[in-house]
This record gives sequence, C-alpha cells and structure tokens, in this order.
Amino acid sequence: MLESFLIPTAVVALAEIGDKTQLLALILAARFRKPWPIIAGIVAATLANHAAAGAVGAWFSSFLSDAVLHWILAASFTATALWTLVPDKMDDDEASTARKFVPVHDHADHLLHRRNR
Repeated sequence: MLESFLIPTAVVALAEIGDKTQLLALILAARFRKPWPIIAGIVAATLANHAAAGAVGAWFSSFLSDAVLHWILAASFTATALWTLVPDKMDDDEASTARKFVPVHDHADHLLHRRNR
C-alpha cells in the first residue's frame, strides 16, 4: 500500500526536479546544512498560497453562479493550454549578451568550486 504512494511521489519529484523552488531548496540545504527550517518555510508558503487561493475562490463563488464559474474555469484551462503551445522568444540582443558571459561564468564557477573544496 505504501509502495503505491511512494512510486508516484518519486516519479513526480523527478519530473519536477527543474522547478525553481526545488532547486532553491536544494541549494539552500546544501549551503546552510539545515534542511528543516527550509522545508518548514516551503510548507508555510505553500499553505499560505493555497489558503489565499481558496479564499479568493470562495469570494468569487459567492458572486457568480455555478454555470458561470464552470465556463470561466474551462476558459482559463483552455487559455493556459494554448499559452503553453507558444514558444518563448529571446531577443537577439539578450541572446548575444548571454553568449558573451558564458566563458566568464564557466571560469568563475570553476574557481569557486576549487576554492570550496
């Protein structure tokens, strides 16, 4: 029974490894060596975010009928799906600037890693 919970949880965690929150948590835990305050902060922020979203949803539902909420929700999901199909565009100026700093970043990264060993 626990296996049916742990396997999907591990798969989702691996699929979401690029998420900025997880990367930030990993970096902070590695740097400060105290994961529990970091985990507590993430849990508190997640609970506050969900509570605020629930409060806003309850407030909207008091003004709108169920049918209108249904169509708004369907439209928002459709808009989100269409938005994910549009590729990001980087300006040529931004791309050339980013390419210029790659050697600087690599050199600094190498020096910092050697220093921290």
